[in-house]
Parts: sequence; structure tokens; C-alpha cells
Amino acid sequence: MTVVRSAGAAVVALAASMASWPASAQEALVRNLVIAAEPEPFSADDLLWMEVRAGDTELADSMNVFVSRAGVFLPLGEFARVVDVAVGVFPAQRRAEGWVIEPSNRLVVDLARREATIAGRAITIGVDQAAIYGEDLYVRADLLEQLLPVRLKADASAQTLAVTTTRPLPFEQRAERLRRQAALGGASDLENAMRVDTPYRLASPPSFDVNIGGQLTRDGVDNASRFDLRASGDLLHAGFEGYVGSDDDGEIGTVRVMLTRKDPYGRALGPLGGTRAAVGDVYSPSMPIGPAGVSGRGVFYTSAPLESLDLATPLNLRGELALGEEVELYVNEVLQRAQTSPVQGRYEFLDVPLAFGLNTIRLVFYGSQGQIRETVRRINFGTGQLQPGRLVLRLGAVEQDRTVFDIGEPLSGSSSGSARVAVTADYGLTPGLTLSAGAARYQPQGRDARSLTALGLRGSLGVFATQLDAAIDNNGGRGATGTLATRFGGISLLGRHSEYTGGFVDETRQLGARDQAPLRRATDLRADGQWSAPNGLSVPVSLNARHLVRADGAELTNAEVRASAPLGRLYASTNIAYEAETGGDISTRRWLGGFDVTTLVSARIQTRAGLTYEISPDPELDSAYITADWQINEAAALRVGAVRTLGPQGTTFLQASHLWRAPRFDLALNLAYETDRRDWRVGLQMGFGFGYDPGRGGYRMTRPGVAGGGSVAINAWVDENGDGVRQPGEPGVPGLIADTPAGAQTTNAEGRAFATGLGDAPTAQIRLNAEAVDDPFLIGGPDVIRIVPRPGRASRIDYPMQRSAEVQLQAMLIQPDGAARAIAALAILLVPENGGEAVAGRSDHSGVVFFERLRPGAYDLRLDPDQARALALSLDRPVRVSVPAGGGFVEGGSFSVRIAGERLQ
Repeated sequence: MTVVRSAGAAVVALAASMASWPASAQEALVRNLVIAAEPEPFSADDLLWMEVRAGDTELADSMNVFVSRAGVFLPLGEFARVVDVAVGVFPAQRRAEGWVIEPSNRLVVDLARREATIAGRAITIGVDQAAIYGEDLYVRADLLEQLLPVRLKADASAQTLAVTTTRPLPFEQRAERLRRQAALGGASDLENAMRVDTPYRLASPPSFDVNIGGQLTRDGVDNASRFDLRASGDLLHAGFEGYVGSDDDGEIGTVRVMLTRKDPYGRALGPLGGTRAAVGDVYSPSMPIGPAGVSGRGVFYTSAPLESLDLATPLNLRGELALGEEVELYVNEVLQRAQTSPVQGRYEFLDVPLAFGLNTIRLVFYGSQGQIRETVRRINFGTGQLQPGRLVLRLGAVEQDRTVFDIGEPLSGSSSGSARVAVTADYGLTPGLTLSAGAARYQPQGRDARSLTALGLRGSLGVFATQLDAAIDNNGGRGATGTLATRFGGISLLGRHSEYTGGFVDETRQLGARDQAPLRRATDLRADGQWSAPNGLSVPVSLNARHLVRADGAELTNAEVRASAPLGRLYASTNIAYEAETGGDISTRRWLGGFDVTTLVSARIQTRAGLTYEISPDPELDSAYITADWQINEAAALRVGAVRTLGPQGTTFLQASHLWRAPRFDLALNLAYETDRRDWRVGLQMGFGFGYDPGRGGYRMTRPGVAGGGSVAINAWVDENGDGVRQPGEPGVPGLIADTPAGAQTTNAEGRAFATGLGDAPTAQIRLNAEAVDDPFLIGGPDVIRIVPRPGRASRIDYPMQRSAEVQLQAMLIQPDGAARAIAALAILLVPENGGEAVAGRSDHSGVVFFERLRPGAYDLRLDPDQARALALSLDRPVRVSVPAGGGFVEGGSFSVRIAGERLQ
């Protein structure tokens, strides 16, 4: 009772004395008494460190979270910094304030009043929903979900906190901007790749590909001996390409030579610009209406982008095809065409169907002994609009179907040897309109030579890309063509219609016509999209249809649907085609089909099978085939196959090939047997190459492909003195994997690798992967290298690597009273003194910032500008971090930040 009476007396005395205090002092005392009386909803024993994630994105690897019987409590100030929201805490005032997403969306949390307001809406704070602990304001998860546009799910056993946003927060908006930039190419690997140039030289050591083959038959009638030789390199500051091929008697039948300069960046001829220029055995340019591209001896020049086409210009793919090779063409992963043997050492696919937008072109080459290689290009098929004031030229002049060295039988045809000249110019008038003009002199097959002038426009009409072209020739012929393209519901649609009068010959629409009547009109329709199967499988589908009306009244209709898709371990392709011709005494209609499938039976066995058939008017199976490739070991492979053709001359062919893949050549034994006539054939084929390796300073014998496309020589070493030049005694880096378009290569003990068969695409990317390098502290430069591959030349990639460091820093916040404490979720940047990309880091729950794999050198520490601006943060003094050349662990010490005035804590 004495104690009670004493306490009561003390209260009475205190109340009496307070009557004379100022009102502010009375309010402060009462507030402190209330605070002292409030129970804490958690204690230090309830502390957990939780990883904070939003989907697949890690926001913080650790955060102080209290999990008690009252609920899950998160530090408002630290959480706001993690999600990049401009809200901070005033511990002394028991208050937090700031804004969410936009300044007008004001947030205030006032524990003294037990009230929070967000965007003018008041929320009452229960005594068990928030508390000041340490130097932050901890709020219960359900209250935080009312204050910020988030949903939280804490898993105490896994120590994870999952964050789901109900409105995009700044960290998500930043990620979305990066995603959009990547979709537009702004942040793509190609943009971020390091460019390595290979200048043209007066002369370089040439590279060679040699293929030699022979065949013996049962009756000796079809005995054959063949060879082809390719040579390429630099000559007269251009790329030289030469080809010599024989006939079946081993006599030289074809010789081609060409000098080319290629530069996708528009400096092929230096101050004259251009993306590609060539002299020798070239192809003339194809015009949107009128003359198509043909081969001949002459000159060629273009300043047009190498990976873009307008809607009316056909895509013609041509390239080198080795003896015995086959090639399949895939457009957007749909099998479109195939060529089973080279013509004058080349393959040719004319008027390749493209979808509106970006197209992936994949050429898959199959060697006669089971070798498989791929080349991939991406073509942007669009309106051809140019920036205002930009001029693009295309021109070519050739003597048609003639080579520089006319050897062997000349090509037959009335236009063979005639001169063909074509010039087009495109000029950007406005951001949405481009003017096109052209002129040509050409002789269509079986007709008189003629001169042509053309005029066109490229632009947009609402959601449609549009293109109009009209032409007139000096023989009274006239033609006009219009094209519309769009995307609707994920489907690419393209329609084109042309009208002709006066005997106008449009070779671009009348492919392969020989002495036939010219066209009166032509209509094309293309549609490309994805079909979603019931089981969730996405199947790319392509439709191509064409209707032609000739001046003699004949009408020709062709339509084809193609689809390809993976089905488990299978990759299947199918097509259905309709053909019709009417006019005069002719009336034919046919439905045809085909099916191809490829599968991996095991890691070393792959099979391919297919068939073609007629649906109507006479349903029957036309042909069927099956092949199996067995990779016996790294040096040997076996191929067996059977082909069955039906009809009046139906027969069965059995084939087998054994391939020895030595490091420097391919050798194959080929066997074939025809069952009906019991005819057998035995062939032997050998292929090899000689490529100059600039890293070794000498030739190396390789497998074929070094002369038909570019190569790359990689030199990776430990750059101990950091000068970027390999010095004697600096060790090589083995185990660095170079992923190239022709496959992966790994550096040897000297740190060197040589890869061939990169093709002749405008650019090629080399990805360097150091995961297999034994020393985990070794780091190199950019891991994506961009080169311009050229036949016969090896681009040299010097790749110095240095031992990296692990750096630890301690982030401290200087409070208004001068004391310093650790600050969590502080975003900082380490900016290299000598330039380069800044390295970002964020402090953990204890204020520690840890950086891995930092390069040797000096770094200036900076605060993340967005966070510093939102929270009024500044560095207490400049901070520099030094990483030694030997790498290792670096204790960077502590650094301090201040807050302007008494701003956010």
C-alpha cells in the first residue's frame, strides 16, 4: 500500500507541476508515456534474414524481417529502397513519408497519431501493426500491402519473401524498358557485342578447299571422277573468291572468279560508301518489277542494308555448295525447299517466301557422308522506308550467263551473252514515305532486248505497310504492282497484285518462263502464323498462293501449306500443294503432299524419313526415303539409307556411306545398289582444306569449309601486366569455349583455337564462355564478339584475361546527431577510372556491399543517381577502390552517406 500511495502521490504531484508547463512540453511527455506503455509486437528473438524476390528477379539477398505471433514485420525504409520507392523513415519523429510511383501519390506514416495516409486516403494503424525498431519503422505485412501496391507472401521455413506488385513499381518499369529496347534491338547481344574488324589487305595467304571423288559402276558406263577446288583470300584490297569444278570425266567444266568488298556498316568502298561491291562473276540486282537478278561477268554495287528487303523485291539465296552436299531451306523454322546437288558449285533458292517483319532463314547442309552444318541469317522484310534524306543505290551490269573465263559448254538460250544493266535508287522523303526509281536494259528469255524505267512509293496506310511500283518499257509494255502487308492476331499477311499490258515481261513473277506468253496479271497471297495445338504445342504454319493469267489466256494456280514442329524427340514437316492450269486444250488439277521427319534415336543415332504422294486425281505414293546416321565415335560415322520411287519406272536404291573424320580431312566410302536392275556403284570421296591461321602465323590443314566462308582464330592468355598485348611468358588460357555459327571450339593449352565454316553472312557472333576455365578468378572482355566473316580470311580475336577480385565495402549512414549506423538496401555504382561499364551493387541487411569478379584497376564509388535523388542522399566524401593486378580479396573499408537536412532515414 505504501508503494501505491507513493506512486499515486507522485502522479498527483507530476500533474500539479505540469499545469505550469508549456503545452508542447505537456504533449511530448504524454506521447512518451504512451509509447512506453505500448507493447512491442516482436522481439529480437523473432529476427529472420529473408531473401526478397519478385518472380524470377532477386530484389535483395537478405533483409531483416521479424516473424512473431503478431505477424510478419518488414522494415519500411529498407523495403522502399529495395523496390525503388521514394519513401524514407524519420525514427526520432516516429514518422515515414515520401511518394509512391509519382509525386502526387503522397505517403505519410505517423505512429504518434497511429495513422497513415496514402493518396489522401486515411488508414488507422493498430498497436500491433507497426513499431520503431533500431533505425527503421517496421510495419506488418498486411499494413504494408495497404501502403504500397504489393502483395506479400513470407515463407519462414524457406526464409523467402515473395513480392507480387499490383501496379508496376520503378524496378519493374526499368526492366520493362530494357525488355522493349531488347525487342527493338537496342539492348541486343548484337548491339552490346565487341566489334572486331579484319581490314582488307593487298594480299593475304589464300585458303583452299579441295573435294575429290570417283565412282565405279557395274557396267562401267557411269564411271566418274570429279573434283572441285575453291580458293579465297584478300587480293588488291578486296576479297578474292575462285572456283574450279570438273565434269564427270574429270575435265575442268566451270571456272569462276570474283573480287568483293563487303561492309554491313556502309563503308565497302571507303568514301564511296556501299555495303557490298563486286567485280567478276556476279549477279545483277533484281528490281521490284521487270528484270530479275541473273549471273554473268560484270560489276555489282549496293548501299542497301544487307539484312533488309522491301515488300516487292524477292529474296534470292545463292551460295557455295560442295560436291555431294544437299541443302534444306527453313524459313521461320518451316521447311520450304531443298536442293540435292550443286549447279556449277552453287545452290540457288529464288523468290524465297518471307513473312512481314523479321524472318529467320536457316540453311541446313548435309554432306554425302553424314556431315551436318547450318548457317542462319535474319532478314527484315518490310516497307523499305528510309530516313528522310537518305539515298540507297543498287546497280549492276553483266554479260548474261557468261563467266570471266568461258570454259566448258556455254549456257544455251537466246539471251545468253546479252548485256544486262539495272539501276535503282531509293530516297527517304519523309519519315513515312520513300520514293523509288529505277532503269534497266535487259533481254528476257526468248524475246527482244528492251529498256525499262520504273517509279515507286513505299509507305504506310494505317496498320498496313504499302508499296506501289509502275514501269514502262520502250516496246510499249506497261506494268504496275501493289503490295499490302500487316500483322493481325499474330499472323503475318501479305498480298500483292500486278497488272500488265503491251507484252510487258516481269521476270520477278514469271520465274523460269521459257518462250511462254507474258503475263496479263498476277496475284500472290502469303500468310504466316502459329497454330496452337490442343496439347499446348505451337506449330508454325506458312501458306503461299499464286494465281497467274498469261496473255494467251492460260491460267496457272499454285497454293501450298507448310508446317513444321517438334513432336517429342521428332521434328516433323509436312506440306499440301494444289496445282492447276487451264487454257486452250489444257485443264489439269492436282493435289500433292509430302512429309518429312527427323529424330534422334539416341545421342549418336539420327534418322530422317519422308515421302511424297499425290492426293488427286490419282491417289498414289510417289516416293519414300529413310536414312540413318550413326556417330560411331568422334572420328567415324556411318550412314545407311533407302529410296523408293514408284510409277512406271519405279525402283529402289540402297545406299551406305562410311565417313572418317580426321582432324584435318574427311574421307568417305560410298556404296549404292539399285534393286531392279541390280546395278551397283562404289565411290570414294575426300575433302580437306588449307587455312591460314594468323595466330600461329602459318597454314593448318582443316576439314572442308575454310575457303567457302570465314574463319576465326582465338588467342586467350593471362594478361599479367594488363597491357592487352601477349608477352612472351604470359600463359595461355585453356578451356575457353568459343560458340561459333559452325559449332563450338575450345582453346588448347596455349590458349588458341581455330574455327572454320562461319559462312559469308553480313555479320557473325562469337560467344566466349569461360565456365570451363580452371581458374574461377580469371575474367576477360565482352563475351560476345561481332565479326564480318569473309571467305578465306580468319578474323583474329585477341582475348586478354586478368585475375579478378572480390571486394567488400561497408555502407554507413551519418545520422543528424553525428553517429553512424549501417544502412541496408543502399544502391551504389563502382565506375572504372579508365572508362567502361559501371558495376552495380546493393548493401545487405547489415550494410555490407559485396562485389565479385572485379577487374584490376581503380574505381570511383558513386551512389545510384535515381535512389540518391529520391532520398536526398550524398556521399560524405569521395571514395576510390583499388583492385590489384593479382586480384584476390579486397577489404575496401567503410564509406558514409548523408541525408540532406533531416530527410529520410
